[in-house]
Amino acid sequence: MINDQTDAHDIPLKKSKLQGWPKFLLLILVSAIALLLILGFLTNEKVNIIVMGVEGTRTDTMIFVSIDTKTNSVQAISIPRDTYFPTPGRNGAGQAKLNAVYGFKEIGGPIGVRDAISRLLGTKIDYYVVVDYDGVKEMVDLIGGVEVDVPFRMKYDDPYSKPPLHIDFQPGVQTINGDQAMAYLRFRKNNDGSHSGGDIKRMERQQDFLKSAAKSAIQFKLPYIVARSLSYVETDMPLTKGIVLATAMLGTDSESIHLQTLPSAGTGTGKDGLSYFYYDAEGTKALIEQIMGK
Repeated sequence: MINDQTDAHDIPLKKSKLQGWPKFLLLILVSAIALLLILGFLTNEKVNIIVMGVEGTRTDTMIFVSIDTKTNSVQAISIPRDTYFPTPGRNGAGQAKLNAVYGFKEIGGPIGVRDAISRLLGTKIDYYVVVDYDGVKEMVDLIGGVEVDVPFRMKYDDPYSKPPLHIDFQPGVQTINGDQAMAYLRFRKNNDGSHSGGDIKRMERQQDFLKSAAKSAIQFKLPYIVARSLSYVETDMPLTKGIVLATAMLGTDSESIHLQTLPSAGTGTGKDGLSYFYYDAEGTKALIEQIMGK
């Protein structure tokens, strides 16, 4: 006798199509990732980025980074926050400092800083990246910590800082985690005033830290680190661009990473009575021409 009821084997036909969608989407995702990796290995370009750390309404750290995917090299210039670079119409105390640009209404923010540094260096900057304290912490933890050589006993406390600052490092080689990295990078002087080398010495320590961090990061998990890191920063760089650049830089060795400081014409006191770093315009022009291959 023929059963008029639909055979149970006929029912999953529609369901099987639905169940196939996750596999299809996964196939698209894998294909997209593979395409990004291929593009990364094939790309040959030079990309300029300004990386900035912000504290309140001012930039605390500014680093110009030029990535050359053709030569697998990175050139970086640390820019002192007290650099004298006046903005027309802004004549208040301390407003002639480059780090004040971020807080200017209408013409400030990351775009204002990017444009100001582009004018200072005389070269185009393609993207900006704003890193906050949590971003630094997460990125350091992502790469498993960073090895640093602490040059002397660091002991400093500032409970009123945001976030509160408590620094306590013994001298010597050690691997620091994200929280410790935050403290290490913010150190300027000890509680007793010793080792107050100012912004220049702090930038030197930052450069050593960055080179050590890059050594840990530039490996086969770099695209993953970049993809994760972009969620902790403010940037106008598309995620796909970040992954392509990271893939292109796989295999770069630490000797191909060059960190420098903006050429100096000396320091002095401005009309507002504050201390300024005066950059060497000709030296800066020559450095940029060297980096850009002109």
